[in-house]
Amino acid sequence: MKSVLSAIAVTAFAVTAHSAEKVTYNDHVLPIFRNSCLNCHNPDKKKAGLDLSTYQSALQGSENGKILESGNAGASMLFKCIKQTEDPKMPPKGDKLSDKDIAVIENWITGQLLETASGKGVAASNNNVQVAVVSLERPAGPPPMPGELPLEPIVQSPRKNALVALAASPWAPLVAVGGQKQIVLYNTQTLEPLGVLPFPEGFPDVIRFSRNGQVLLTGGGQGGKSGKVVLWDIKTGDRIATVGNEFDQVLSADLSADQQFVALGGPSKLVKIYSTKDGKLIQSIKKHTDWVTAIAYSPDGKLLASADRNGGIQIWEGDTGKEFNSLPGHKVGVTALAFMTGVVASASEDGTVKLWDVKEAKEIKSWKAHDGGVSWVEFTPDGRLVTCGRDKTAKIFDQTGKELGKTEAFADIALRATVSGDRVIAGDWTGDIRVCSLDGKRIGELSATPPAITDQLTAAQKALADAKAAAAPLQQQFAVAEQQTKADGGGKEAMPPAATDANKLTELSKALESQTAEVAKLREARASQKEGTPEYNDANNKVQAKKAEIATTQASIDATKGAPTAPAAPQPSGAQEGLAKAKATLDAANAQIENATAAVDKWTRAQAFMTVHSARATLAEKQAAYADLVEAAKSALDLAEQVRGSIAAMSKALEEAPKQLQEKQAALTKAQQTLDPLSKAVVAGETALAEKEKQTKEATEAFDKANAIVAEQTKKLEQDNAEIANRRKAREGKPAGSPEYETANKNVQDYKTVISQTEAVLAAAKAKVEERKPQTEAPRAEIVKMKDALEKNRADVKAATVVVTTAEKAFADAKKDIDATTQKLAKLRKDAPGIVTTAKAAKAKADKDAALAAKELETLKAQTEQVRAEFDKRWQPLPTVAAK
Repeated sequence: MKSVLSAIAVTAFAVTAHSAEKVTYNDHVLPIFRNSCLNCHNPDKKKAGLDLSTYQSALQGSENGKILESGNAGASMLFKCIKQTEDPKMPPKGDKLSDKDIAVIENWITGQLLETASGKGVAASNNNVQVAVVSLERPAGPPPMPGELPLEPIVQSPRKNALVALAASPWAPLVAVGGQKQIVLYNTQTLEPLGVLPFPEGFPDVIRFSRNGQVLLTGGGQGGKSGKVVLWDIKTGDRIATVGNEFDQVLSADLSADQQFVALGGPSKLVKIYSTKDGKLIQSIKKHTDWVTAIAYSPDGKLLASADRNGGIQIWEGDTGKEFNSLPGHKVGVTALAFMTGVVASASEDGTVKLWDVKEAKEIKSWKAHDGGVSWVEFTPDGRLVTCGRDKTAKIFDQTGKELGKTEAFADIALRATVSGDRVIAGDWTGDIRVCSLDGKRIGELSATPPAITDQLTAAQKALADAKAAAAPLQQQFAVAEQQTKADGGGKEAMPPAATDANKLTELSKALESQTAEVAKLREARASQKEGTPEYNDANNKVQAKKAEIATTQASIDATKGAPTAPAAPQPSGAQEGLAKAKATLDAANAQIENATAAVDKWTRAQAFMTVHSARATLAEKQAAYADLVEAAKSALDLAEQVRGSIAAMSKALEEAPKQLQEKQAALTKAQQTLDPLSKAVVAGETALAEKEKQTKEATEAFDKANAIVAEQTKKLEQDNAEIANRRKAREGKPAGSPEYETANKNVQDYKTVISQTEAVLAAAKAKVEERKPQTEAPRAEIVKMKDALEKNRADVKAATVVVTTAEKAFADAKKDIDATTQKLAKLRKDAPGIVTTAKAAKAKADKDAALAAKELETLKAQTEQVRAEFDKRWQPLPTVAAK
């Protein structure tokens, strides 16, 4: 353990270091992690789900949630673990991090987790998300619609991107379209843009509205790099929460009905649930075997569904993340999920849409929705389903699988589709976004990359000029026709009504046919131009003008067909017909002028509003800067106070240092006194063991030699017995008393003596074996005991050696700390006056800057209010948009 003296010295070091530079991940923290942490917490091992090898992964945290709380080291799990005040203590093996390293990490967290010196700190936790009342009914009152939001696109691109993010408000005529680094909001009835929301995180992959329509969720990011989920307030366009810190794009996400949680998924194969209030990771669920491609909360938020590229669908408890059940059925990737009470709809690359009973985990209905695969499915508020897929169409179904409507085919795979009131909005891989009626008739188009306001205004101004130029000769034609009618006396020719109507219908039908052919050609000309360019806008204006003529002609046909047939009613003369035709043409031209004038006003207003928006943004920046200056003024003298405190603490610590050093010397002496007898006991034990092993070896050799003699004599006895048996056999058959018998008998009797000698030698050898046996067995047991005792003594010596080594290190560190602290105290005393002077100057400057900033802020507030007032004076408030 480091001494208190060391800790104080490190604090003083941190104080002086703080005045010199910012503590950052790249320059200060990562080297500490490399030395002490990355063996376990790297992308390969990732123990406890924690990777500290990159800034983003450190911010992401572990499988148990965030480990860093910006600005609050005491609340950060990482700091608690390295301080070893909470489990798991880190590092789990080896020495604790030095006080210096701990101080660096503490300052990094307190300094808002900077990645680089020039980077921005991590913002405080979310606090703008309001808890919503969970209801399955339409909310009371008018549905939320955007207020006046900026219409300037964040990104302008001549090329369209595949539409992979699209959603319609459940209650308002509002659709959100995802584009590169932006979300564009449109009114689904007028098809007019209502606002652009910036998404600097990258490409949106999923957009969803909250159940009450008040909040817009967008998830996405940059492939293989980062992923986030952002929440906006629909009315104000304010970003109210940001959750997740993924290392790849967020592919699927949803907001719980009470708006307290966001669930997200992607290439990590994990389902993660975050709190919207503080951005904390609540659950990380590891179940899916492939990318998580779809996520949806139930309408009441009690259940959560998720699906993957392998076709797996899981249902979880919404509040605990516990597994509820699994829905088998799809063998290939699931592309989308939609939830209504008790029922989940799933779309798959197998081409089917399936409805599931969530509680029973049973399939209710399945049908082939799109050949080749289904890209999307969602429920409309009234329970129908809208889908799209690889057959390049979007469709409407009821829950029996009956097709209720279908769009015309897109040029490529239809990727997303949604329903807003009586309209279907869908888009394909080429970025073409269409608005159609429920029976599939095209109404108009939307864009994820609309032109800049200046381009829109220029096009509208040109269209207005063209419309006025076109109307001038028509006005003259109308005046001429009017004069001809007056000259004709205003008389009317009598003609049978039926004949007159028939002739008029024939003329009008021919005109309509001609106009329809002409508008088709104009559309082809428009399709050859890039959207947003002046050429495209000019061509589009011509299309719209011709469409107005068609509408006028069609209205005339309808009026003629529905006119009552009075007998022999006087019919208009040729002059009157010419006048009527001239008036209709002029009315159409005037309508074009009116529309173009409205467009000019709209984009002029939008351009003017950007001035208001920019003023507000500048004011917000100045307010933040002012808050920083106020805080700097408050904390300017903190450094001087810390220096004073450090000097006092270091001085006191140096006074107590000799006593601490003496205690460490005493501890070292005691440890050595404990070690010495243990070491001697080990040496004595090793000597005694060696002697006992030597004696045992000699006894064992004598024992083995005696055993060898026994074996040898036993074998000889067997041979002798065999020999005497042969001699007895030779004696048999000899006449008793004969010389032959006597000779054979003598041979037998003589060999008995040999056998007796062998038996005597064998008996003596066996006696020797019995005598040596205890001399070998007993020592072996003693050797085992001696070895056990020796091992224990060795272990004691090892432990005592560690104690001695630790005591030696503690003593050396204490001496080193005294020397270092003495030097640092001298330097700090030398630097203190300058630090105090600098702090006072900083305080004075911060007070002065804050005062100036306050005045500037007041001026800027007044200017912003004036800009807003001038805008409000020039422009009437936008009309309120009716609900569906």
